[in-house]
Amino acid sequence: MPLGYNRVIGAEGKVPAVRPHRVGIAHWPVRMADPRTRTFDVLLGHVASSGYEGVEFGLKDLVDYFPGHAQHVVAGKIHQAVEAAGLQFFGSTLHYQDAEARGRQWRAQLTDQFKLVQDMGGDYVSVQFFLHQDYINTGGAYRGDEEYLGWCADRVVDMRQAAWDLGMNFYLEVHCDRITEDPEACCRLLDLAPCELNGDMSHYLARGFLKGKQVERVLDHIGHTHVRMARVLGDLSAVVEDPALDWQQEGVTWQMFQFMMRALDGGLSSRAVIGETGQMHLVKDTLTQDAALVPLYRAMARYADASATGITMKIARPADLKPWG
Repeated sequence: MPLGYNRVIGAEGKVPAVRPHRVGIAHWPVRMADPRTRTFDVLLGHVASSGYEGVEFGLKDLVDYFPGHAQHVVAGKIHQAVEAAGLQFFGSTLHYQDAEARGRQWRAQLTDQFKLVQDMGGDYVSVQFFLHQDYINTGGAYRGDEEYLGWCADRVVDMRQAAWDLGMNFYLEVHCDRITEDPEACCRLLDLAPCELNGDMSHYLARGFLKGKQVERVLDHIGHTHVRMARVLGDLSAVVEDPALDWQQEGVTWQMFQFMMRALDGGLSSRAVIGETGQMHLVKDTLTQDAALVPLYRAMARYADASATGITMKIARPADLKPWG
């Protein structure tokens, strides 16, 4: 259920419990030179024809499609183009470095950037907040630095409040090299600055963080999700050559679904399941792979829809649910 001032996004004509979850694509899969990305309209055509219902794109990655225009003008053009394609602009993921949050213009910067997301049609912002360089690649050593965690929590409050002041939802993304990378530290931040999380749980799967009270608490705070296939103690972005067979054999598609069930219980406040296949490791054709995984995203949405209305789908083995028919 939504936490604080977050709300259940989606069909306003329906009560929150029955607002359906939708499937979208994040920006990482489309950040590649490809005929399907040569113009913004062509890109949106690919998105619509692949079965997505919307997008979660970032403005800074789209400005090249609209040369010579100010950011606020580009935001309006994006909103119009997405709607014309029969899609919805769900929201954006923004990235902030530690140093940015120590600047004098930090709070004003937040409001300006969040407002641009809203101008594109977005109802939420998801934030990746980078760890201080002293704590990158230290195995979560920052979990013991209470002063630093307190400072991070204050910054989360800044971001959370800036979004809520605009009537937008706020999510802090679970991600390696970010302040959420360590489950124990993430839980401490939830104590100090309660918020909902964007659960990109590939980052925990790939590192083998699969159970325990801290991981469970993180899953319980997820109100939005990015979905990417990952191998336990392996690739953060894994190739799935035959998704239907992978599901049947309890491969990465099944493993991700199983891991996410706890997070999907009760429904996501964003009402959005966002595909984020990355061009990383052996994944080369991100757009094709992500589109092939749309049935998995829809299965997650279906499970969350049922749970939001109090119905628990019993899915103990792959045969209980067949996303690819």
